[in-house]
Amino acid sequence: MAIITKEKIEKYSHDKYVYSLDDSETPVFKNHFYSAFGLSSQQRDTWTKAFMVAVPTVVVTFGSSAWDWGKNGIKFGFGNEDWFDKNSYSGGADKVGHMTSLYMEKRLATWLALQAGHDMKTAQRYGLYTAGFIGVALEVGDGFSKYKFSTEDLLMDSLGILFAWVVDEYPYLDELVGLRFEWWPSHEYCDSRNQEKTDVTSDYSGQKIYLSFKTAGVPYLREHSWSRYLSLDLGFYTRGYEPDLTPEDKNDNIRRRYVSYGVGLNLSTLLFDSYPDSVAARTTSSVIKYWTPPGVSAASKRQEF
Repeated sequence: MAIITKEKIEKYSHDKYVYSLDDSETPVFKNHFYSAFGLSSQQRDTWTKAFMVAVPTVVVTFGSSAWDWGKNGIKFGFGNEDWFDKNSYSGGADKVGHMTSLYMEKRLATWLALQAGHDMKTAQRYGLYTAGFIGVALEVGDGFSKYKFSTEDLLMDSLGILFAWVVDEYPYLDELVGLRFEWWPSHEYCDSRNQEKTDVTSDYSGQKIYLSFKTAGVPYLREHSWSRYLSLDLGFYTRGYEPDLTPEDKNDNIRRRYVSYGVGLNLSTLLFDSYPDSVAARTTSSVIKYWTPPGVSAASKRQEF
């Protein structure tokens, strides 16, 4: 490492290039701009506005078709979904689903804004605006359906967005902790009696949500080739709630809620380390950072409650 001596400071102070630098501006080169998408600054602003309109539009369009908004007329109402109560319609699976989906949507919006060329502060703002609008729009839409406007859902949305903001703001926390979503079609979802094949978000019997603590974020453990690919996974999931195939399903004894814990595999970091120069591997690594294939988490210790 170079050592800055008094002699070097004296020498550099007379260098016209060094002397002319003014650190009053941040960045020093005021007009510096870079976009990973190859956009100009004008194209970036246009693209960002289009994105902020397109993403909520797609989500709201999906919600209106999947959750029967307005099917029973235009009467708006508020509902109480009883949080994680065993007798609620999903056993609480929809609550952790709201938190996780808004967490991912906020992070996606922030990442896209960064790639377009925005600085982190601006990208964070766009991420918050986009995810916040989606969360509110979905609840307003639900207000015109059988689900009704739920303050519980809105609070879980806010928790997911806040969590996403924290890990985006502090990269070392992103290396340490995150939410992961596991989904594989359940038997009920694949059953011929289930007519809602487009609504994968409500297949709670095929989902698990994990809060993962990753050893790659622990300085000592990440220095060892094998330990950096592990994680401690805390999970929550339900079985037998949704999809409901028959009216009798609501009255039987197959509905269960579980919390689980165990050691899992940080497949995202493993794949990235194995093929760091592969675009396909890096892309896949980014996807499985949030969606984990079945069996990757060994959170087999479970407790029904």
